[in-house]
Amino acid sequence: MLNALLKRRRCYAQLSPQGLCLALWELKDAPRQGHWVEVCEMEPRWIGKPLPASARVIRNARRNQWRLLPA
Repeated sequence: MLNALLKRRRCYAQLSPQGLCLALWELKDAPRQGHWVEVCEMEPRWIGKPLPASARVIRNARRNQWRLLPA
């Protein structure tokens, strides 16, 4: 329960098939439907325009993977 209270909200941008920003949301979890990408901030000037490459958040996938350690 405490973990749910401390969970940080993240910013997401919904992109059209052409790569234009359609909407911006601040949520605890990534939206399940539509084409959403995590962004570093909520910038209203992006709506209706292509999302700048520097706006996307790249998560390190290795951090969540299990790895075996020698015994």
